Amino acid sequence: MATQPFRAAVVQTLATLGDLDINIGLLRQYTKEAVRQGARLIVFPECMNTGYLFDSADHCAELAEPVNGRFVQAMADLCREHNVFIASGFTEKDESKGKIFNTGLLLDPKGDIIVHYHKQFLATHDQNWFELGENGCPVVDTELGRIGLLICFDGRIPEITRSLAMQGAEIIVDMANFFAMDQADMWVPARAYENGLWFVAATKAGVERSIYYPGGSMIVAPTGDVIAKIPYDTHGVATAEIDVSRARNKGWHHEGNRFADRQPALYGLIGKPVTDTPLAAILDQPLIPEQSVAKAAAVQAHVTKETGSLEAAYDMIDHTAKLGVKVIVVPQFFGSATWLPTLAEAHAEAKCTASHLAKVASIAQKYGCVIVLPVLEEKGDKIASVAVIIGTDGKEIGRYQQTHIEPEMKSWCIAGDTLPVFDTPFGRIGVLLGYDGMFPESSRVLALQGADMIAWCSAWRNPLDRKLLTVPKAEDNRIFLIAANRTDSPYPGGSFIVPPNGFPQWDLDVAAPPTKRHGAVMPAFMNLAMSRQKFMIPKVNMLRNRIVASYDPITTEEPVV
Repeated sequence: MATQPFRAAVVQTLATLGDLDINIGLLRQYTKEAVRQGARLIVFPECMNTGYLFDSADHCAELAEPVNGRFVQAMADLCREHNVFIASGFTEKDESKGKIFNTGLLLDPKGDIIVHYHKQFLATHDQNWFELGENGCPVVDTELGRIGLLICFDGRIPEITRSLAMQGAEIIVDMANFFAMDQADMWVPARAYENGLWFVAATKAGVERSIYYPGGSMIVAPTGDVIAKIPYDTHGVATAEIDVSRARNKGWHHEGNRFADRQPALYGLIGKPVTDTPLAAILDQPLIPEQSVAKAAAVQAHVTKETGSLEAAYDMIDHTAKLGVKVIVVPQFFGSATWLPTLAEAHAEAKCTASHLAKVASIAQKYGCVIVLPVLEEKGDKIASVAVIIGTDGKEIGRYQQTHIEPEMKSWCIAGDTLPVFDTPFGRIGVLLGYDGMFPESSRVLALQGADMIAWCSAWRNPLDRKLLTVPKAEDNRIFLIAANRTDSPYPGGSFIVPPNGFPQWDLDVAAPPTKRHGAVMPAFMNLAMSRQKFMIPKVNMLRNRIVASYDPITTEEPVV
């Protein structure tokens, strides 16, 4: 569908608990202001008709309205009056089902409900009074573009945005009550960047009983860049022009493609409940706390064009192991002098793989550590990009063959066909090599395979690869992410380890400033108990609470709409 650019608006306000008249007044006030600024799509926060922190389930039911109630009627009147689309969070009483839902509604300029969404990933408060969503992940074609809805915490589950994107959504409307700033400032841009689509996210600002809403309403481009944002602790409207055609180009900042380069045949576990995955058995295993800790490190060392760089890289691995690190990860293409080797360079490097493995195995055996070593191997006239996991005895625990191949290497690099996890004395480890890490499905599958930690041997091309993809990868899956990046890639350095609960500060330049120095060692202390439970907050389990029935668009190999 051909569409013209248009202006979208996010509204940042605070609903009054239990006062429908005031909340309808806010709806009218901010719609008028958004129209004054030229908006055609206007987005309000979560539960705008009622407020959010109810006394009880009965109190919530008392305040909830059916979709033909006064609040939605006011939305419809405003849509017709101003020829606009309005989306709002809504506390819904479904009288036919006898249930209360945390709902998102999108109305068109005729005043008709064109998307009726139920929140799927319920926060602790939600579970006190709302039912799990039953409407899946609906998407609708409009004159503005193809639009999907989600609500607040739904953005923490990568499958929800991905399911919408795989149905052709170009614009995601997010109606939120953000009370943790990483939710707004990291996850909203991350989901936009992963999927190459627009996010229009509106949240509240102010204090409602025990919750402080800082704000964070924003409009994010398909590149992950925030193009409009309302300041914290203020009420108001922000608008930005949306060019939907930008969301139809799924290319990254290089030759790759966010959708065409996916490998859905590998993603089957995503469509299964936790009880039907290898993770279930792992979560039932008891741990002895003092025997479930180990030090890990990302060693930012690899071969360069400088004389002696290989010996220096070996020495840095050796020094790291000597200091008691038990899990060591090094960057992608460790033995290559270039971050993206040509076929000729790959063949030349593959001839050195046996000597790399022998040297690193001797270090692992000497210090009783596990080392993840990315190498290149010859397969006839082609090449395989492989990570070898070397055990404490110097022997190979296993090997992983890269499944998502760098676009420039596809003609000569053979892709693997599985995403395995390996047992080590220090926990279960999965591996991502380079381009693998650009796809949220790959880390999710490893988590469902029972990984405690994921080694991402990287050659990042864009600052957002680190800024937006690393922490969500760890927190979404409640695993340790050991990210070792090259120092000669387009975005060099910045290696670090992300714990399963992330960092107190969402801004990585503050929480974990990137170190560019070649040879840097970035260590962290791992406690497996942190990755053996998947709760984000009480009653909110990042793996068990997913509604897998709505994830078919992710695992099917049918063309994207």
